[in-house]
Amino acid sequence: MAAASPLRNLEDEVLCSICLDYLREPVTIDCGHVFCYHCIIKVCESSRQPLYCSLCKTAFKKENIRHVWQMASLVENIWRMKVDEERQPREERSPEQRAEKLCGRHLEKLHYYCKDDQQILCVMCRESREHRHHAAVLLEKAAQPYRGKILNHLKILKGDRDRIQNFQSTGEDEIQALLTKFQGHRQDIVTVFEQGHQFLREREQFLLDLLMGMEQELTEGRSSHITKGSEEVVRLGTLISELEKKVRQPALELFGHTCLSSSGFHHDSTFSRYPRKKFWIEKPISPAIKKRAEEFSDKILSLEKGLRGFHGKLLRDLEYKTSKIVLNSQTANGYLSVSPNGKSMIFTGLWMNKYQHGQRFDPEPGVLGSKGFTWGKVYWEVKVDRIWWGAEEEEEAMKYRGGARDVFGSSYLGGFIGITDGYSSPGYRNESEELEEEWSQENGIWPKFCLLGVARESVVRRGFLAFTPEEGFWTLQLSSAGVSICTNSEPFQILSYCPRQIGIALDYDGGKVTFTNARTQEFIYEFSSSFTGRIFPFLWLNCMRSRLTLRP
Repeated sequence: MAAASPLRNLEDEVLCSICLDYLREPVTIDCGHVFCYHCIIKVCESSRQPLYCSLCKTAFKKENIRHVWQMASLVENIWRMKVDEERQPREERSPEQRAEKLCGRHLEKLHYYCKDDQQILCVMCRESREHRHHAAVLLEKAAQPYRGKILNHLKILKGDRDRIQNFQSTGEDEIQALLTKFQGHRQDIVTVFEQGHQFLREREQFLLDLLMGMEQELTEGRSSHITKGSEEVVRLGTLISELEKKVRQPALELFGHTCLSSSGFHHDSTFSRYPRKKFWIEKPISPAIKKRAEEFSDKILSLEKGLRGFHGKLLRDLEYKTSKIVLNSQTANGYLSVSPNGKSMIFTGLWMNKYQHGQRFDPEPGVLGSKGFTWGKVYWEVKVDRIWWGAEEEEEAMKYRGGARDVFGSSYLGGFIGITDGYSSPGYRNESEELEEEWSQENGIWPKFCLLGVARESVVRRGFLAFTPEEGFWTLQLSSAGVSICTNSEPFQILSYCPRQIGIALDYDGGKVTFTNARTQEFIYEFSSSFTGRIFPFLWLNCMRSRLTLRP
């Protein structure tokens, strides 16, 4: 093998040809070759007589083995020089040493791999006592299985890369398609709102022109009215002056201006010019203009109502998600019967449940929805049915309700109709309830028959409850007299009629619960609060022949 430096030449001279390592306790034999003491002793013990040198095959005797102390000193000095060289910085080594990876112990090229110790060896390391009996193979052969594993893993990685690239390409196409769709939506929004603006501007101009025409006609009529009235006042003033002068005349002159009529009565020409009760009078506003003004007022009311409904519906449809609510029968009071699909319930008047649940309301006839909310904006509706309530009553009450309100916007359900739909009410009602309602009506107090709204999951469910925000309830109270709310110990009325379909909008993050008439989109009431925990839909019903139905 080629020497890498003068030190390598010296190093080759102090190696034992048996263990291929540095000489330890060097000894010489009859032929003059030098070996490690322990190596040559093992040869002597394992071989039969005569003994032969492993290098020159010359016979030697065991008793002629002699220590070479000078060689021991030389080996030690060379070893120290090698250690010093290995400690030498890489920059100070020769270019050959820096270019190739060499054995750190022997500065030889690395050719073998020891499977036992999992180490890379040079030729000298392989022949050393440490690795001589180990399974050592050439590096290239040892690397083949590992290279195969790398190639297999590389194939998997390339496949994953190709799939990711394909997925990325497909995703990019989908994103681009959606962005293109968004651009179309952008144009649609601009077009729809521009058409809406144009339509509203045209209707606005139409109403303004109509109003301007009536104002102009009324102004012209006022001018004519003022002119005619002024002329009549002047004419009457002239007659008044003449009569005032005449009344101051002497009697002879006064009668001198009279003439005898055929009937025997004297009439003055002054009286004939203004007969009694024949003075001018004219209505300031013509009946036609009054009728048109009333029709115009109806148009304005219709406009306001239509815009409130439009605003409410648009706000609900664009910002709120309509949620399908299902009642949780495990929370229903025993007097309530929940339908199998969980969409409606009735008050039976009879205890329906034999087993108590920890979640159940008792004795309050309440029930929670099965799904609670901790974020977002959701909307649902409740249909209120009572047999004794006619369909015309709400319409009649709505005609005479007072004051316009702002709009949240929603869609109400319809109809106080019969309660069949899979239920067979026993028709039982407690006599005390009949007496209580009669007494309440006689005294002007109408008991509540249902509550609609939301409740916190942690509300108390045992005992008689106060349905206020402080207790975790945000509800409307419906009775025969109208709609009330409970924000303290005493409810106060906000509507004199009961809508048959009520929309409930929950804005959890905004801390709002808004109630609307779902049929007319009109605003009823809004609670403002700060919600914590889950908020559930809540219904309460305490009246026979009544039913509450959730929609959608």
